[in-house]
Amino acid sequence: MTGNDSPSTPRRAFLAGTVGTVALSTVSGARKRDGRGKRTNGNETAPWQPTAHDLTMDDGHRLRVWERTTAENPDEAVIFVHGMTYGAVPMFDPPVAEEFGWLQYAAEQGQAAFAPDMRGYGETELPTEYRAPPETNTPPLSFEREAMDLLEMTRWLREEQGFDRIHYVGLSGGTWRGRAVYALGDPDYATVTLAAGSFDTLEVGADPDGPAYLPHVREEFVEAWTGEVPADADLDRWIGGDEFTADEVLDAVWRAIFESNQALDDDPETVIAPLVVQDREYHPKHITDPTFVVRPSSDETISREGALNLYDAAGADDARKRYTEIAGGTHFIFLERKREVFFDAVRQFQTRY
Repeated sequence: MTGNDSPSTPRRAFLAGTVGTVALSTVSGARKRDGRGKRTNGNETAPWQPTAHDLTMDDGHRLRVWERTTAENPDEAVIFVHGMTYGAVPMFDPPVAEEFGWLQYAAEQGQAAFAPDMRGYGETELPTEYRAPPETNTPPLSFEREAMDLLEMTRWLREEQGFDRIHYVGLSGGTWRGRAVYALGDPDYATVTLAAGSFDTLEVGADPDGPAYLPHVREEFVEAWTGEVPADADLDRWIGGDEFTADEVLDAVWRAIFESNQALDDDPETVIAPLVVQDREYHPKHITDPTFVVRPSSDETISREGALNLYDAAGADDARKRYTEIAGGTHFIFLERKREVFFDAVRQFQTRY
């Protein structure tokens, strides 16, 4: 859903992260895997990370896909797609506590939960342009290329993992990626959730003339998140609830961001903020499967007008789409105290179809 920008990062990047404090969890998928998706061994992932698969795309690029599955034979899968600044693990499965993130929640509901690190993010192979200073190259990433990767991942889930029923959940920049998927293909998802997304009210897409990416420091990450919390709110309560302090959550998410291929420098701790080119509009009208548009009420990145525009523009019949706002959450609600209220709303929609 998110991808947040910092003062020096264009508005088009969203998504948050935090550095981890405690709690580990290693959950292996219950089913044996075959085909091009392979589980990496324990030497290649941290013990708190989900199960990892490496998929090879049509151009040879390696895409990392994370999985949480606890049911022995889940009958449906969910693809969770992150936003435009931070990768899958910090957004969906950060090392805050053993049962904290959205992947864990979905797995507990009996779903097989999968979350790709899109190109330039997390543990997916970095574009070669990211090995040079940002001004050296133009942005190598585009929504079209990302959509092709997601369509290939969808094919892998159906043909090689055996899932006929697949849900799509896009957070923030993941909603733009979902629009591109439907513009370029026919994924036939059971449901589509567009969380903290907008239409026609927010500039998206990098300058095609460069730079290739931006440096992004921890302070910018913290400000992007906590800056949306109402001034009169208790920060610890708003983010951590009764279980954690705000710093514990922020630290855990940042840890998951920084301990990945996105790390750029350690003094100060700096990560790569990828920039994605939007080649065309990718109109929401192409999304004709059941669609749920959900917005946190205190989201200062995505306006209510923009979210309602997205709902109105989605191509699904009125009887098969829904708009909801969740009170008491920012653009990062899926990592805050109200996260399970948010998760429950999405799950309830999924069970209708």
